[in-house]
Amino acid sequence: MSELGGERGPAEGPPGNLPRDLHLWKLPRGRHGLPPELVARSQRERLLAAVIRVSAAKGYRASSVADILSEAGVGRETFYRHFKDREDCFVTANDALVADLEKRVQLAYQGPGAWPERVRAGLAVVLDWFASSPEIARVMLIEMGTVGPIASVRFRETLRRFTTLLDEGADFAEGAPDLPNLATLAGGVVFARVYEEVALGDCEALPELLPQLTFELLLPYLGEEAAAGEREKAARGSAERSRADAAQP
Repeated sequence: MSELGGERGPAEGPPGNLPRDLHLWKLPRGRHGLPPELVARSQRERLLAAVIRVSAAKGYRASSVADILSEAGVGRETFYRHFKDREDCFVTANDALVADLEKRVQLAYQGPGAWPERVRAGLAVVLDWFASSPEIARVMLIEMGTVGPIASVRFRETLRRFTTLLDEGADFAEGAPDLPNLATLAGGVVFARVYEEVALGDCEALPELLPQLTFELLLPYLGEEAAAGEREKAARGSAERSRADAAQP
């Protein structure tokens, strides 16, 4: 069982599947015979999910350890056994979510096809992932920025973890601008647009941006004509998926 979206455990499945009632995860009272490591892992998972839920509802700055304990259904001693303080708990939850997203994006990027197609597949995963949970999207992109100095460090680290997928484009496309931070600049454009939609409360519409963001992401590498072609491919793919979804009973 891995944290917040891993292969197994209370938060398995899509990132938006935070449990409605974390108290349902409470372990049996008294002598339950469960291994200590399983008990500790369950407590930690509940706390990580709870800090996301509380921060989404109240905002990170307005929340407290007491709020997290109430949401998770664990005691204060248990909290401090796992985390140094509220910030430690929040950042750990954010890191777990980033790791889950990165795993999914890497899986899509490593699929078949030319580099632009694989970039588009990875971008689609990012947009779908955030759209599936406005709660998580707001916490990671908005509330994380209110934590303090560590927020800017984490944002830079996270952006770089994803923009490394663009490094291949410098060799793939002839005539790409010879800029040392090209991947960061291109990725920053996408991040800014996603951030704007999340801030406006339009998370569910993020997948609709795939064609245009594909164009903007690939433009510096491929040039306008080729990037426009990739935009059209993304638009056709989105239309086909919409028709398939509409056809489902």
